[in-house]
Amino acid sequence: AVSALWGRHLIRVCLAYFTSGFNTAAVDHEADGSTNNGIFQISSRKWCKNLSTDVPNWCQMYCSDLLNPNLKDTVICAMKIAQQPQGLASWEAWRRHCQGKDLKDWVDGCDL
Repeated sequence: AVSALWGRHLIRVCLAYFTSGFNTAAVDHEADGSTNNGIFQISSRKWCKNLSTDVPNWCQMYCSDLLNPNLKDTVICAMKIAQQPQGLASWEAWRRHCQGKDLKDWVDGCDL
């Protein structure tokens, strides 16, 4: 069900807007030295590898891979996050701006 949910364009569009403003190269540096990376601001604490070798790297990729305008790696990683027990609520932006909202306006006029 999660992968079907993740496949909905409205979810990706809303999440991408509120996490990075659609910026595929966005990097947010946290006080603990970790980074949030790419269009979905995926954290280096668990999901990708920066210079630190003591992180889980659950997506099995470098954080710099998440900055590519080709979103294949980013979407694969984001789907892994969405499949965790917390699901899309892993993203604060989802909880605050997208969850439970009517998202149809995001794609009004698009041929999807």
